[in-house]
Amino acid sequence: MIVLKNVCKTLSGREVLKNISLHIAENELVGIIGQNGAGKTTLLNTITGILKPDSGFIRTLEKENPAAEKRVLQNLVYLSGNRSQLWEDLKIKDSIDHCIEMYRLDPSTAKKRLDELEEIFEIRSFRNSPPCHLSLGERMRCELVYGLLPQPRLLILDEVMNGLDFSFKHKIMEYFKDYGNKEHTTILYASNQLSEVEQLCRRIILIHQGSVLFDGRTAQIIALFSPCYRIEAVFSGNFPDFEDLPLEKYRLEGDLLTVDYDIHKIETVQILRHLMEKCCIRNIRILKPNLEETIQKIYGGANGKYN
Repeated sequence: MIVLKNVCKTLSGREVLKNISLHIAENELVGIIGQNGAGKTTLLNTITGILKPDSGFIRTLEKENPAAEKRVLQNLVYLSGNRSQLWEDLKIKDSIDHCIEMYRLDPSTAKKRLDELEEIFEIRSFRNSPPCHLSLGERMRCELVYGLLPQPRLLILDEVMNGLDFSFKHKIMEYFKDYGNKEHTTILYASNQLSEVEQLCRRIILIHQGSVLFDGRTAQIIALFSPCYRIEAVFSGNFPDFEDLPLEKYRLEGDLLTVDYDIHKIETVQILRHLMEKCCIRNIRILKPNLEETIQKIYGGANGKYN
């Protein structure tokens, strides 16, 4: 689906992409993350053919120059929270009609799909309004309908949750969880909201100063860089003896016992079994590090908090 080998790109005298190599297969849902200025958007623009690399090899949808291939463009949609697909001075329905014509969609099939998307994203009441009359969240919902209507093989989403309130963001995230498999679509999801990426993507690509710092499963990066878990247990009886267990630290405050441990040194089940044998547990909670905490540690900004 997407192949990059030693791709480099310099913009305004700065090397934005440095020997990027990666492979993304069909039907994958991949999160693209990194600090502002890391090169995420440049990478996406290079994949779509908006920008040409200075050196290296790139192939998207089986073509080395996707921007020059109409058939490729008809199977590719790139939505950005910072760049609108909608015509500013046209009603939403006119922009959608233009989308149907541009992607050469069958009118009857497109109408059926449009009815479904309008209901899911609740934009029916906006159809006769131009984008300038809508709030940012309303506009982004229309943008998403515009992009999903062609049912592309490759869907690139760059900060598309901008302006959406919590309830609607949750609804859209649930929609995208099943979308890739249902529609046989490869999705690249770029966002600075790491909770979104963690919720949606099993695989993440971490870009740092133009290079791939990590490429793998979300669970792998957390286990690699944030192996410290925590158990909080409310207990009664004698204080358990931890002398033989390789714990990082533990403390007791009243009847609340807190245990910090490295999952590479000891398994959670071993600690739980030890606690159950030594005292009476009334309540217990296991706290795992999340993606945001992990990225903070990678960049040297970890604060040691758990959520």
